[in-house]
Amino acid sequence: KISVDIVSLIIGDFGAAAVLITFGALLGKCTMLQLWLLATIEIVFFAINEAIGAGVLGAVDMGGSMYVHTFGAYFGLAASYFF
Repeated sequence: KISVDIVSLIIGDFGAAAVLITFGALLGKCTMLQLWLLATIEIVFFAINEAIGAGVLGAVDMGGSMYVHTFGAYFGLAASYFF
C-alpha cells in the first residue's frame, strides 16, 4: 500500500518546487522529453539529498526551503551547463 497523508503531500510539493526552480534555468534550452527525464532524475536526487541532509546530518530549517531552493538552483545550473 502507498500511504497518502498530509506529510507525504507536503514532501511531494517541495520536490515539485525544486523541479520548477530548475526549469527556470532551462526554459528554451531543452525539449519536453529532456525536461521530463531531467525532472524524473532530479526527484530521485532531491530525495537522497534531503534524506542525507535532514535525516543523517540533522540540518533542518523552518519550512524546509533550504533544500528546495539550494538544490533546485544548483541542479538547474549544472543541467544548464550540461545542455
